[in-house]
Amino acid sequence: MNFTFRTTPPATYIPPNSEEMREVAAKVGLKGFSRDLVADLCNLAAGGAIQPPSAYREIVHRQVEEKLPAPDSDGEWSVGGGYTKDRLQAINHRLEKAMRYHQNVCDFLQTVDLSAFPGRSPLEQAMSLLKLLSKQEGGSGGGEGGEPLPIFQDNDRPEGVAEKLHETMELAESLDETEQEMLDPDGDWQEDAEQDGQETGSSGLQALKVAEDLVDGSDKRAMLEISRQLDQFTKLQVRRQKLVKPDPTGDEIRTRGIKHLGELGRVSKSAWATRQQQPTYFLYQAVTGQLPVRERVTRQEKKQAIFILVDGSGSMEGRKHHKATGVVMNRLKAVVDGDAEVWVSVFDTEMSNPMHAGNAEEARELIKQFRHGNFRGGGTDIASAVKAAHAFIEEKMKAGEALWRPEVVVLTDEDSSTQGLRKSEVKGTRVHGFAIERKNKPLVTFAKSTGGVGIENF
Repeated sequence: MNFTFRTTPPATYIPPNSEEMREVAAKVGLKGFSRDLVADLCNLAAGGAIQPPSAYREIVHRQVEEKLPAPDSDGEWSVGGGYTKDRLQAINHRLEKAMRYHQNVCDFLQTVDLSAFPGRSPLEQAMSLLKLLSKQEGGSGGGEGGEPLPIFQDNDRPEGVAEKLHETMELAESLDETEQEMLDPDGDWQEDAEQDGQETGSSGLQALKVAEDLVDGSDKRAMLEISRQLDQFTKLQVRRQKLVKPDPTGDEIRTRGIKHLGELGRVSKSAWATRQQQPTYFLYQAVTGQLPVRERVTRQEKKQAIFILVDGSGSMEGRKHHKATGVVMNRLKAVVDGDAEVWVSVFDTEMSNPMHAGNAEEARELIKQFRHGNFRGGGTDIASAVKAAHAFIEEKMKAGEALWRPEVVVLTDEDSSTQGLRKSEVKGTRVHGFAIERKNKPLVTFAKSTGGVGIENF
């Protein structure tokens, strides 16, 4: 059975029937779908063609005429912004509207690339596309009829719908392992795919689930965009310090060049053989530091210390909180990679007890807690919080913890100044200030004075 008149399949192609459509729709969790649009997509994937408007105008005219409602109590039909008693005018008005809708769908079909969507067959790919489309405003329809879909009505650029779907799939497939851990700390993406008996990865349901969570306007999309935006700042790059120190009791032995003649007793036997043959050349090598000397060493690593201060006022909800979560996600990626330890504290007039993440598991738990956190603080005292965070890190470093390059990140939507805060009071600590959707020139100026990043209207 052919459900559509907008496209025609190749002569040898048999389009999917209703039962096949329902079965695949259930696999991707799609409750309502347009059989017409599924058939269109499958027809084109099989090598079919899009029909010109003249080929189906009569069909649409007949449908409009059959569905024309009865006139109102005054014997009139609504026509645009007015009314008419002329039945033919009422039909023509609805006909032109319906034709614009079908032409918009055809423009969408010409742009969309079905192979960009997960699935092993055109039908599976079509259902994946419709599942992602259903997450867009106006992209879902009720029941198997499903049309007309609001997203294609009065749309000046239906091609943009296809482009947005492609962009979302590309974004989902571009995630690295660390980003996936931060966006999906519970592992739901992979678990959902495995429960459905599908392979995980770009060709399975996992890719579709990821894309659904990254549609434009979603909180995870906002988090990812903010995190990637911060990746572009050189001053925000995180580094782990790796030191190799001489240690007579060290477990590792390295070879280095001789530093002074007092180390001649540590030169290898093969080098002494050179002295017997060429004493002048041997002395030259000793003076220029070319003779190899063996010594025991100890390797030491220090992680960067990052303290994030988040404004706890009630105004930091919704989109602002999603942006703040993106910053926290960006810093926690360094924890997952083993380059940093992060503390997060929600502050108002004083700093609260910080949450800590020192390894990947703790980072996943922290991002879960922070993402779903509800903040209901009072006033905002940035200066006190920054000084408290600086003192907190200093105490950790004085206690001998393997930390270095401390930084404090301030996230606020207040225009409060940093009055009473001087650079000398946070000596050795770099401060980054982000005024979220608000101007705060004093915070930005202070952050830059410490060598950090300062951004207003973030």
